[in-house]
Amino acid sequence: MKDFNFFAPYTGSRKDFKKEYFYAVVLSIGLILFITFIYAFNYFKISKLNSEIVDIQQNLNSKENVVKLKEIEDEEKKLALMNQYYDIVVKISEGINNKDFVGSKVINKINSCVPEGVYFKVMTLDAGGVQLQAEGKDRETVAVFERALRNLDIVKEVHIASINSPATEDENLTFSLNCTLKDVDNYEGN
Repeated sequence: MKDFNFFAPYTGSRKDFKKEYFYAVVLSIGLILFITFIYAFNYFKISKLNSEIVDIQQNLNSKENVVKLKEIEDEEKKLALMNQYYDIVVKISEGINNKDFVGSKVINKINSCVPEGVYFKVMTLDAGGVQLQAEGKDRETVAVFERALRNLDIVKEVHIASINSPATEDENLTFSLNCTLKDVDNYEGN
C-alpha cells in the first residue's frame, strides 16, 4: 500500500520558492555589482579627464604660449593688412594694363622709317597717335618719310600739318607731322 503524504505540496513549493529567491538575489547582486563597476569606471574616467583638462589649461595659459599666441595674432593682422594692400595693387595693375599706351615697339617701327636727312626735334606720344616736329634736308626726304609711315601696319593716317622753309640755304626745313595710330596692343613688350 502506498503512503499518502498530505504535506508534500507544502514542502515542494517551498523548495521552488527558495530556488527563485536564490536566483533573484544572485541576479540583483550581479546587477548591483555591474552598476557599481560602471559607476566606479566612469568616476575614475571623469577624474582622469578633469585632471587632463586642468593640465591642458595650465599649458595653454603658460607665458610661452601666451607670447606665441600674441605673435600669431600680430602676424594674422599683418596678413590681413597685406591682403588689403594686395587687392589695391591688383586694382591698380588692372587699371594700368587696361590703359591705352604706346610701347617701344611702336617707337622702333617709327624710327625704322626715318630716312637719312630727317631729324626729330620733338616727339609726342599718346594712345591716339604721334605728333612729330622734325627737320628735313629737303621736301623729298619729308615725302619719303611720310610715305614710309603710311606703309606701316600700325599707322591709320598720316598728315603733314606744316612745312616751314629755311631762312638760309644751309639750314634744314622744319615740319610737323601727325600720325593717327590703329588699335595698339597693350601687352606688347616695352
